[in-house]
Amino acid sequence: MQYLSPSSLSGEPIVTTLDKKAIQLERKKLFAELELSGETTIEMNGRSFTKNDIIQYYEDLLKEDGLKYHATVADDPVLLVFLETAHIGRKESFLKNPMYTDAQFINWVSPYFCHAFITFMNACFLDPDEDGLVALLRNKLLMTQADTEKGWQAVMKIVMGSISTLEEYYKSTGEVKLAKAKDLMEFRYIRLVQLLPNDRFGPVKDKYAFSILQACVFTFNRNRQTGNYVSTWLENAQLLAASEEVIAQIAKKREELEAVLIPQESGPVYGGSGAGAPAQTSPWGVIKLILFIVLFLVRLATCRHW
Repeated sequence: MQYLSPSSLSGEPIVTTLDKKAIQLERKKLFAELELSGETTIEMNGRSFTKNDIIQYYEDLLKEDGLKYHATVADDPVLLVFLETAHIGRKESFLKNPMYTDAQFINWVSPYFCHAFITFMNACFLDPDEDGLVALLRNKLLMTQADTEKGWQAVMKIVMGSISTLEEYYKSTGEVKLAKAKDLMEFRYIRLVQLLPNDRFGPVKDKYAFSILQACVFTFNRNRQTGNYVSTWLENAQLLAASEEVIAQIAKKREELEAVLIPQESGPVYGGSGAGAPAQTSPWGVIKLILFIVLFLVRLATCRHW
């Protein structure tokens, strides 16, 4: 349920002294505009409202404390923008209003807040917005327990969808391209999942981190030239993991990868059972080389003499 302030309908700032007669007058004016225009709907804030929508809206507004609650929202510019547009800027905060702990106010604002919360989260993960997510999670989430659960379930669906995409990538060759999987392993995206509360998302973070590990192994085995990218993605996975067990598992895989990458970076890897890099040149080898050069020069001088 998207929030719509009374000022959006009337075009005038909301005032706490507005009485029922004034509200009813505004409703009549809107209905008159609809009749004169011949339209069946009215557009406000990018939404279409029918006559029945407007009737229901004003009925809710005329309920006990309805106008007071709207006035509370109007007094908080950050909360008002969040409810109307599902946007919150970097370091923005709601006001410290005692009303935000009032159970009746929470019940009233919760459906609007939940709608904005879910809309914001979808947009935030679609175009990673760490600043916005940090700002929102630092504020009090003005939702009932049921709406809070609904909101977090929507976020869970987003994260599990990302995990499924990674699993499809390393399980079904060719169906999901590396470019798509890559975006889900980059730090900008992983950071959003990392910021989610551990008490609810801890096991999912481990599952996501393990999926990244599997995707990295699959990628590196297909193309050894991706080693540096894989190393970065494994580091992101290690930062994401919530349990010590998964962290240790990823750390071990990173060590194995580094052991493979270092010889590649310094030169060719010498094969063979137990074979290592060639031994350093011994002193006898140097002496033999000098003797060979001396003999060669003597022989050359002899040839010239003859």
